[in-house]
Amino acid sequence: MFGGLLPVFLLLGLGIACRRFGLLNEVSAGGLNAVVANLALPALFIIKVGGSPLEAGLSLRAMAVTVAVTTVAAAVGLGLAVAWRLPPSQRGVFAQGALRGNIVYFTFPLILATYGADGLHLAAVTSTVLIPAMNLLAVAALEAYRPPGAAKTHIAVRVLGNPMVVGALLGLGLAVAGWRPWGWLATTLNALADFAFPGALLALGAQLEVRRLRAMWRALSAISAIKLVAMPALGWWAMRLAGAPDRELAVAVLLLAAPTAVASHSVAADLGGDPDLAGACVLFTTIVSVATYVGWVVLLRG
Repeated sequence: MFGGLLPVFLLLGLGIACRRFGLLNEVSAGGLNAVVANLALPALFIIKVGGSPLEAGLSLRAMAVTVAVTTVAAAVGLGLAVAWRLPPSQRGVFAQGALRGNIVYFTFPLILATYGADGLHLAAVTSTVLIPAMNLLAVAALEAYRPPGAAKTHIAVRVLGNPMVVGALLGLGLAVAGWRPWGWLATTLNALADFAFPGALLALGAQLEVRRLRAMWRALSAISAIKLVAMPALGWWAMRLAGAPDRELAVAVLLLAAPTAVASHSVAADLGGDPDLAGACVLFTTIVSVATYVGWVVLLRG
């Protein structure tokens, strides 16, 4: 089990080391992230979901449970932010940190390492619905507390402008249509997809900055508790109640246990949220998830 988890954390640590020793700086790490987000990850969805039989990875139960739990997390996050009287610029960021998971960059490699290609296919198909839902809820929370007078963009435009959302929806549509790619296209997409996981983990490691933590411990602890413990626990309960088989249950739980998405920082900054809290959410939940992911995998496989 730990042999599967170790490469994920080693690649993350290697990204941190690359930043520390100058192999990647802020600009080059951002460029690597842009290549992964705009090319490699959409290609992964298109070839892994769109180029495979949909029935093999389709679980309406996992889709429904993960989206429902994410919606509950959004409501709880906003409720806590209001109850604690956080500044308006932090309320949407707090909710986003509690609901939006880094599932493609972080959880997909972990699921592949622990549950193999079949587990990854199930996770990818489930994510074609979960990723748009997470993006929609996160943008809605941030827009709700956007500074007065700021230019408004329709929520649907922002969500559908995300390349991962486009790739996920396109992959799902192609799978429904029974698409089979030409050989040369499949080879190209697979090459890009193979780059997605190491590139994503290296970029994630290189972009983590400890200085963003500062004095935000109460908010960060609450966000981590919701994102890394409460969401997967609720998902585990719901999947068990629904009679899900072990692998399907495990994939749903691990998707819900993902740390806050790296893209949360740039989205929050763009929509007038507190960028320091957004960046701290990514860093803190990623660090804590090293322990919580090990705990969840032990529980799921024990």
